[in-house]
Amino acid sequence: MPTVSVIIPTYNRPRELREALHALTRQQYKDFEVIILNNNGEPLTTVIADFEDRLPLTYIELPENHHVRARNHGVSLARGRYILLHDDDDLLLPSHIEEAVGDLEAGADLTYADAELFTYDWQHDHRIVKTTETFAYPYDREAMKEDSTYIPSGSLYRKSLHEELGLFDEEVFNYWDWDWILRVGQDHLILHPARATVLYAFNPSGNHESAKQDASRRVYFDRLVEKHELPTTEMKNFHIVQEERRSRLRETRRTFSGHLTESE
Repeated sequence: MPTVSVIIPTYNRPRELREALHALTRQQYKDFEVIILNNNGEPLTTVIADFEDRLPLTYIELPENHHVRARNHGVSLARGRYILLHDDDDLLLPSHIEEAVGDLEAGADLTYADAELFTYDWQHDHRIVKTTETFAYPYDREAMKEDSTYIPSGSLYRKSLHEELGLFDEEVFNYWDWDWILRVGQDHLILHPARATVLYAFNPSGNHESAKQDASRRVYFDRLVEKHELPTTEMKNFHIVQEERRSRLRETRRTFSGHLTESE
C-alpha cells in the first residue's frame, strides 16, 4: 500500500495535467499513488499512456463535471493513509511531498505550504512564466474566518480525518476548501510551514475558476457563511486577498527557478 494518495480532478486541461504529472515524476519522495479523475472532459488516453510507466496511476472517467464530487470519489479510492490534494494546473517542487510527509510524521493532522503565484503565456505545448510572487501568510483560524489564505493544492492530511469529519461538502461547491480547513482546524493540528513549494497557476484575465467572482458563486458563498457563522459578506479570490494583505506577507523559503519544465 502506498503511504500517500495524490488526488487530481481534471477537466479539459491535458497540457497543464501533463506538466503536473511531470513534476510528480521528479518528487524526491516516491511512495505515492496518483488518482486522476476526469470530470466528463475529453479522454486523456495519450497523457495517461505517457506516464503509466513512470507513475503508479489510477485513471477514472466520471459522467459529470463536479470537482468536489470528483475529489470525494478520489478519497473513496485512495489506498494511502495520507491524502494529497492536487489541482490539475498546479505543480509541486521536488521536495514537496517528502517535507509534507515529515510534517505529518511529526504529529500534524494537515499540512499546507506557501505558494508561488505565477502568471504565464503558452509557448508551443508548455507554459512560460511571466511573473511570480509568494502567497505566504501565517495560519490563524480566526483570521481564516475573514479571508481564506488556504491553498489546498499540495496540502497533505490524514485520510482518517474523513472518518471523523465526513467528506468534502458538495453543497458549498466553490468553497469546499475553505469549509474543509475550518472544519479540520476546529479540533485538529494544522501545520503551515514557511516554505513555498507549490506553484499555483493564476491568470486573472483567463479562465481559472479562482478568477471568477460572479453571481453563480454567491449561493455557495452564502451557504458557507451561514454554516460557519463567518464575519464576512465579501467574495474574494486569491489576488484580491493578496492585494489587501500584502503588507502581512511573511518570509518564506523560496527555491523556484522560474522554469516549469526542463524543456523551457
